[in-house]
Amino acid sequence: MKDTNTRVVSFRVPKNLVKWLEYAGEGFSGGQPELLKLILVRQSLTHPSINGFSFFLDHLLGGGSRQAAIGNTVVLSARLPSDTATIIKDRAASRQQRTSEWAASAVRVWYEEFRPYYDAHKDNDEDWLKEYGSLYRDKISQMADIYAQKAGRG
Repeated sequence: MKDTNTRVVSFRVPKNLVKWLEYAGEGFSGGQPELLKLILVRQSLTHPSINGFSFFLDHLLGGGSRQAAIGNTVVLSARLPSDTATIIKDRAASRQQRTSEWAASAVRVWYEEFRPYYDAHKDNDEDWLKEYGSLYRDKISQMADIYAQKAGRG
């Protein structure tokens, strides 16, 4: 039976990012699939749609649509609630990107934030990954609550 309340978002990422996702996924009870879902949810909540002058500025700074390289990449996917997938589609469209481009970009942003955390904690005990997973989940939960409150006021 098809779950009509969820949609799958698929995208390509460089192979080296997959290893980082697998590694960091060890800190999540749902592993890499949970981490991917949380990365996309977080980015959908933190990166609003852009238009007008912001859109023009984004293109000047290197944003916008880019041709995704196919070589040396892996296709990943995440099953998301339909409303989250719709938000992601809107965020991508506002940047004139395909959903897959937007999602791949979200993973790159996550990696850029995770790498310094990894460098600072890699020599600590093994529990730091679980702590990272717990902190990441809590942060996204708080962001979702704030987003829901703001949307309710609208």
